Amino acid sequence: MERPGITFGDAAAQLEKLLRGPARGEIVETLLNEDRADTALSRLRHAMRTHTFSRGAEEKPVSLRRVVDTLDARTRREGLHVLQGWDYVAHRFPDDIAPVLLLDYCLRAGAANDTRKSLAILLDQYCLAVLSLLVVRAWDDGDANENLDRVTALLGHLGGEQGCGLRFIDDAETLLLLAVAYFHPEERGYDSIRERIGTLDSAHQLRCALPCASIQASHLRWGLRFMYRREIDLMRKDNEVDYRWLLFALLELMRSYARMCDDGIHGAERERVVEGLLNGLSADPWAFIERAPTFLRVHQAAHDEFRALLSARRADLLREFASQRPGSAVYSPLAFATNFLSNALVAMVIVALVDEQPQPSLDSLLATERARALPRGSAERLSRELMAYSMAAAERIGGGAAPLVVVDPLDAMHCFNNVVRVVNEQPQQL
Repeated sequence: MERPGITFGDAAAQLEKLLRGPARGEIVETLLNEDRADTALSRLRHAMRTHTFSRGAEEKPVSLRRVVDTLDARTRREGLHVLQGWDYVAHRFPDDIAPVLLLDYCLRAGAANDTRKSLAILLDQYCLAVLSLLVVRAWDDGDANENLDRVTALLGHLGGEQGCGLRFIDDAETLLLLAVAYFHPEERGYDSIRERIGTLDSAHQLRCALPCASIQASHLRWGLRFMYRREIDLMRKDNEVDYRWLLFALLELMRSYARMCDDGIHGAERERVVEGLLNGLSADPWAFIERAPTFLRVHQAAHDEFRALLSARRADLLREFASQRPGSAVYSPLAFATNFLSNALVAMVIVALVDEQPQPSLDSLLATERARALPRGSAERLSRELMAYSMAAAERIGGGAAPLVVVDPLDAMHCFNNVVRVVNEQPQQL
């Protein structure tokens, strides 16, 4: 039963204390040095399950039990299980939370051991999971825009020197999409979050629309290729929720693009929006540029607005799309496809456990601008390592199943050509 009194601000303050100070380092040192028969990873697993972490005999333990239980209870009532991924074999939610299952999987894969690095990475993954729970509660109290910015700041602390030193996710808006990027049997939870995003100011709606377009399109491109064997109708029937999210993202991006055209805004900000539109359309441009599929007609007004804005700006947009043409020499987010972003995160953790090289964040795989800001080839290298792990993980792809992360420049060009052709052929009569 939920205990009253925990606000978003209360939870954020407790997490900030954990992430900014030396607590995580003290937790890892305690796990390494405790004189007990079980292993340090076993002790970390128990701590995750109880949400209580020892910092040594002289320090008070860090307990997030009340924060997690309270926020999780609110979120479950809305139909979302942020801390638990769906078990497709048993057709139910598992008993353990995702960070515990990730630790177990890393052990089975032989990637984790009782070293400081392994403990620090897996502890940070636990913290990231709790932050994903916090970000969906941004609308509980206070200003949701400010709350999202606060989560972004907490992500910065999470990726700082006090932890493992790796930034897995950069922004609250990307984390929000990751938090709901699991299968949930109750679709009302997805729609509730999408509707709440519509209450944000225009800047934060755009900051949500950019990763939303990239993540949802990546998911659909993967499905179209590997699950639905290029059968668009099958993909549409099985992904109505994803199409509703994509329509929201595309309309927000198109509104932003139209404003930028009217105001004469050019440069990186406009290029980000153009890339977001290209990416969002890449899996199924026909659904948004031609007549709305039946399941989107409940959102006919939004669909009509998107098509009208696109028609009015088509010449400019096609010209700018040309500058985004993918190639084999430079990384493009259009080449990156994964069935769920959470699977890419699992692969990233495994790679981090066994690789000594610094890693960029998942955000850098979703936007060219971020990839270009990294040392040359960093995003390409990470994407290839994630695919290589996914292809080699027998437990995940046994039985002839497709790898869960794919990077394919040729498919990126195929998707680009589809978008350009369909935009060119958009009916004049809307």
